[in-house]
Amino acid sequence: MENLQILASLLPDYAIKIGVALLCGVMLGLERERREKPAGLRTIVMITVGATIYMIISELIPHVAEGSGEVVQSDPARVAAQVVTGIGFLGAGTIIQSRGSVHGLTTAAVIWVAAAIGLCIGVGFPITAILFTIVVIVSLVVLTKLRRRLVRQGTEYKLVLFSQNDTLHVQLVRSILESAGAVVTRFDVTRQSDDELQYNIGYFISDDASAGLYETLIRVEGVHGEKFSATTG
Repeated sequence: MENLQILASLLPDYAIKIGVALLCGVMLGLERERREKPAGLRTIVMITVGATIYMIISELIPHVAEGSGEVVQSDPARVAAQVVTGIGFLGAGTIIQSRGSVHGLTTAAVIWVAAAIGLCIGVGFPITAILFTIVVIVSLVVLTKLRRRLVRQGTEYKLVLFSQNDTLHVQLVRSILESAGAVVTRFDVTRQSDDELQYNIGYFISDDASAGLYETLIRVEGVHGEKFSATTG
């Protein structure tokens, strides 16, 4: 059982760690949520807070046997290694593979980094973790804008698609476009009926990367296209 005296002395430090983990998770999660990624605000917050809790637990283990005459050792490095291994499976689960195309790599990388930030907080460096979080967010935003600027030198395509009325198809169409390197400038989804959605999509993409993208989209089960046009960017 908890030693209340020890717990009272540790709680302020742990409260700061959890608070910072929550802050960093929210900062990262909002960036993913704004882009409507599968691992959004709640997922990223749970990862940063969870990783921090694991490191806190590794610090609490030696206190379990305090005063009992037993010697209990805890190796935070082993705990961190297990967290990294476990988070790899979670990251892999966000990667969608469809007909040879792989989607969700950036989200998986953000999950991996979120766990590292949580471990950094848990081991006792919350200010450093905040700086890491800012670096990651700035990198995501700046590199996305840079990528858009580079791709806008290519061709602008306009596409009308139809699919079954469900969220999975919406996410899958977005993922295929992003995986192909397209910079989406318009993505309007309207309900045509109870069973069908219409997509009005505009995007820039390099000429080399555009080959086969339309065919990949309409090969998705339940998706078909009506119009495909292009203008020079």
